[in-house]
Amino acid sequence: MISLKTLIAAAVITISITDMPICGQTTLKTTIDPVTLILDGRKADGGWRLIPGPKTDVLDTTAKNITFASDTDTLNITLDEWQSKDFIILTAKGDTARVRVNCTAANPYENPDPALLKKAPSGLLSRKQAEFDINALVYSLSQIHPDIFSTCRQADFFRAVNTAIASLPDSVSVMELYHRTAPIVAMIGDGHTNLTFPYSKVFTKELKRMPVWVDVLSDKSIVCRSSLDSIIPRGAKILSINGHTDTEMIDAMMPFVAGEREHFKLSRIDSSFPALRHMLFPADTFEISYLPEGAKKPLSVTYQAISFDEAKRRSPALPESGSDNPYSFTIDKKNNVAIMDFREFSDVGRMESFADSMFTALRKNKIGNLIIDLRKNGGGNSSVGDRLLRYITPEPYMQMDKALVKITPLTKKLMKAPDIVPTFMFWEATPDQYIVPRTADEGHYDGNVYLLTSNKTFSSAGSFAWAFKECGMGTVIGEETGGMNVCFGDVLSYRMPVSRLQCSVSFKRFWQFRADENDIHGTIPDIAVPAAKAMDTALKLVKKSK
Repeated sequence: MISLKTLIAAAVITISITDMPICGQTTLKTTIDPVTLILDGRKADGGWRLIPGPKTDVLDTTAKNITFASDTDTLNITLDEWQSKDFIILTAKGDTARVRVNCTAANPYENPDPALLKKAPSGLLSRKQAEFDINALVYSLSQIHPDIFSTCRQADFFRAVNTAIASLPDSVSVMELYHRTAPIVAMIGDGHTNLTFPYSKVFTKELKRMPVWVDVLSDKSIVCRSSLDSIIPRGAKILSINGHTDTEMIDAMMPFVAGEREHFKLSRIDSSFPALRHMLFPADTFEISYLPEGAKKPLSVTYQAISFDEAKRRSPALPESGSDNPYSFTIDKKNNVAIMDFREFSDVGRMESFADSMFTALRKNKIGNLIIDLRKNGGGNSSVGDRLLRYITPEPYMQMDKALVKITPLTKKLMKAPDIVPTFMFWEATPDQYIVPRTADEGHYDGNVYLLTSNKTFSSAGSFAWAFKECGMGTVIGEETGGMNVCFGDVLSYRMPVSRLQCSVSFKRFWQFRADENDIHGTIPDIAVPAAKAMDTALKLVKKSK
């Protein structure tokens, strides 16, 4: 890790050059030693002591204007960050002292040395580059996130940083750097603050991989979605891969995924299982033990790693993930129910039109039951949810009634919003700021509403579910949401300077409507069932309501 002494020294001095060519050789004559050294208008204590000889004496500084002055001569230098100037000091005895002035960045993490950013043709990072990337990430997390120590102790966090740096070899691949760094980010315990696996660097077209797709369930079991030549049937439980049990694999992956609760972290593992398995349990051959649905005796099969294109060609189509529309609805007149498939909180204007159209259709067809399915909704823009909630809420509300906002110069830079003033502020809503329900004339819906949730219901979808339950808008069915009632959010994308690994980082903290900071959890369903059974459960309630 870069030492505190080095950081302080880098912050003390800086440089830049104007009226003389940077590559030219310039001479300062003197009969005194030391000569006067002035950095940005301030005299440096002790001046600059001469060291005659062939060796170049280096001044690393962050000063913008540097002056060397003797009793007979003066040299003024102005350098931009990461420029340098070589010159010589000639004494009265004819001795020569060689000097190089290096202008370092005032903040090397935000403006790194261009030479440090140059990677080897192999794509590997040097140990120095990897160490710099880790330190730059830690610095940036501290500058952007409102509280990286809300769930993790400082000593534990920095001990993990030191361990990661100490473990670095002489050269490091981007995936190996992710391996060492992702657990540090995950320690923050914020589902929005997450280091992204370098898929494009690792999962190339040429990479041969395991020809089996799986789902990771909330009970830590692993089931097959599709397999090469359909040898492992869909729904079969994967017991082990190359001798590593399902529990062993999940436990090994857990430190690499960010989240407030285990059930949400498991949903993250579900989406990143191929990447984490490839990183943690690499192999060219895969001996898989599995248990088909309804079977009592495990079976086994051995696959060779093959290309993605061949695996896809020889595997059955994966189950459809549903419509690409962020939201859609269908009406079942016979059963007096409408089902809204709500997958993404996007496009406020579109939701405004959609909600008007849907509730108009419900009134026209006298539909008394509405099921809103949030089980696969990872969030988006919370304002989209307000356009829908106003139709069903019985009372004024706000999805988030308190917020902590942190804006630093780095935040401004990442937001590309130079006019925003740096701040660290707390905001709390008053009842007159609450969002009011639509009136009957404005189309307020008074039928039965059922909300389906899962562990993957996150971010804006989580705050929607919380407001829905808190205000008694209907019945929540399914699993506790992945999004918590007090949570971080509003993310910025930060890239580590050398590796370009991408990290999403929260810069706000939110309290959902009437949430208690001493009792942090997701939206608890009124009827708790596995997410896969939530729709059937809701439809049974609709039938009973008839």
